[in-house]
Amino acid sequence: MGRVDALPRMLQQADAQARVFLVAGFALVGVATWLVLVRHPRYAGVATAGAAGAIVFGAVRAQRTPDRLLWFIDSLTDRAFDGAILAAIAVAMRHDDHWVAAVAVIALAVSFVAAYERAKGKALGYRVRDSLVIRAGRYVAVAAGLLTNGLLGALVAVLVLVTFTAVDDARQVASQGA
Repeated sequence: MGRVDALPRMLQQADAQARVFLVAGFALVGVATWLVLVRHPRYAGVATAGAAGAIVFGAVRAQRTPDRLLWFIDSLTDRAFDGAILAAIAVAMRHDDHWVAAVAVIALAVSFVAAYERAKGKALGYRVRDSLVIRAGRYVAVAAGLLTNGLLGALVAVLVLVTFTAVDDARQVASQGA
């Protein structure tokens, strides 16, 4: 009987932890974005790494709960990461390194296509899985690129990961639609 009573408490704790970490991740995305724009890439890398850890931990906790609002917040935070940080990199580097700026914009566009495929597929009733490992890889690549002044290589890695995700999401939907 004690285990049955403990389950709702455990779910509430997971909900609370997920909320705290996702909100912290969202805030750190804002800090990292600002630091990129004011040209402090190393500090931006630290904030990005912190955001990555918080978002991934929050996502793991959110996926273990039945709370659909948490799943929505997790998805929103993932989009904010790409939308804010990749856009800031593109803006900050547009005069200094056209390749970095271009790859950042392309990676951002492909990441939003993949997110749209996933959302539309789910809305139409298809099962579309999101890989937390690939998400974490994107986050770590961006953080590492900022920390090491290796943005071009990091953004190419992000582009490869988001392209893989877009192709995989389309494959998942197509395999169920046939």
